[in-house]
Amino acid sequence: MEALSERKILVVGASSGLGRATAIELQRNGAHVAFAARRRDLLDEAVAEAGGGHVVVIDALDPTSIEQGVTDAVDALGGLDGIVYTSGMSPMAPMAELSQEDWQSVFGVNTFGPNLIIKAALPHLSEDAVVAAVSSDSTEMPRHSLVPYAASKRALEATMEGWRTETLGTRRFVTVILGPTMPTEFANSFTPEAFEAAIPHWQRQGFRTGIMNGHEVAHGLVSCFAALFAAPTFGIESLLLRSPEPEVANEFSSDVHSTEQE
Repeated sequence: MEALSERKILVVGASSGLGRATAIELQRNGAHVAFAARRRDLLDEAVAEAGGGHVVVIDALDPTSIEQGVTDAVDALGGLDGIVYTSGMSPMAPMAELSQEDWQSVFGVNTFGPNLIIKAALPHLSEDAVVAAVSSDSTEMPRHSLVPYAASKRALEATMEGWRTETLGTRRFVTVILGPTMPTEFANSFTPEAFEAAIPHWQRQGFRTGIMNGHEVAHGLVSCFAALFAAPTFGIESLLLRSPEPEVANEFSSDVHSTEQE
């Protein structure tokens, strides 16, 4: 994709799932990519698979790590033309069982983290930069036992609208609203018992069961980035990505990981 050639992009959440797939796809299409996440060993593996890129360690719960990580990315790339934030997490439990620490962690990764990264990167973004943050299609109807996730992602959507309101010029801020996608590590910490308890509620809520392939989603996102870079006056504010519903509904089970990435 010619429009991506030499573009300098920071991908946060690049150690696994959609973030890793997107970072690799960007790198292989001519962009210069900073692969960012907490786990350096997995970032090293992703860079090796991509055939290039820079490893940047960022812990989205640590403001100092965010500041240093953005500085490292800018130094490694020589500036920034784009950011992709894919990280997301949540415990699986009813709200009555959640602690203050649970809420703080979820909002820290899903809402505070991306906004602090954008704030730190803002002075370094090129005039036609593209900033994308991944939200969830569950924000309008929070899934039972995953309410903090939906709440934090809805807050993220509001803050992305805020960046569009407060940042004038040709920089674009894109909210990617993502449906169920595999592979993912999102549900790795969920216990089988919690998963089985939630399934009847999800069925009662009538959630769609179509599942997208993460590598196909990554290719689509990278294509959108190329289109945006090719046309500085063209903007995408909100992008809803969902799989067509299969003819036979997928059955939820405790060995199926639920939704988004990392």
